[in-house]
Amino acid sequence: MNKKFDLILFDLDGTLFDTAKTLLDSIKGAVKLAGLRELTDTELGTFIGPPVVASLKGYYPHLNEEEIEELAAIYRDYYIDKEMLKANLFPGMQEVLKKLKTNGYKVALATYKLMKCVVPLFEKKDVSKYFDTLRGSTAETGMTKTDIMRWAIEDCKITDYDRICMVGDTEHDLRGAINLGVSFIGVKYGSGFKGLTEEEKNYEKIVAYVDNAIEILDYV
Repeated sequence: MNKKFDLILFDLDGTLFDTAKTLLDSIKGAVKLAGLRELTDTELGTFIGPPVVASLKGYYPHLNEEEIEELAAIYRDYYIDKEMLKANLFPGMQEVLKKLKTNGYKVALATYKLMKCVVPLFEKKDVSKYFDTLRGSTAETGMTKTDIMRWAIEDCKITDYDRICMVGDTEHDLRGAINLGVSFIGVKYGSGFKGLTEEEKNYEKIVAYVDNAIEILDYV
């Protein structure tokens, strides 16, 4: 491979793993356990991508901060206990990761998902071996995708940001790339890019939008 980059950052949900059903089933389960009104399919679809607390606040504005956190905790427990390990890599992704590792790229995870969810999933699916570092959310509030990406980059000790590319499926991933000034590959098979400005759509370091995982190799 003719390497254009030294470090490839990956989002998890909707990019590496097809987690949509597991996440939405967990939201439905948590809402039912909490005795709240059920969400429509359209409303549920908006949970894919952004942090779950932000979405819950939007649909249950009558709940205070503590109640929202309790609901989010119910969701996380439901996800970990019943749904988490059901997710699978998207078709072709294992080959992509294997080739990147074999050809000397540094590979990192940068996800909103809690690390206590990331580690068991990666161990179960035997993909940790392809990654130089795994970075996800912690209990700390106010964490952005940019923060998580920056930590992953620091872990990998890559200082030339022109040699870094983020791969993701949502506006959060693209905005993180813009904020850090790194290149971006968008995957069309994930959640989709919502509410982008014209400036964001025309970011000069967007490399490509791909229809499937294996196409990523054509651009890195």
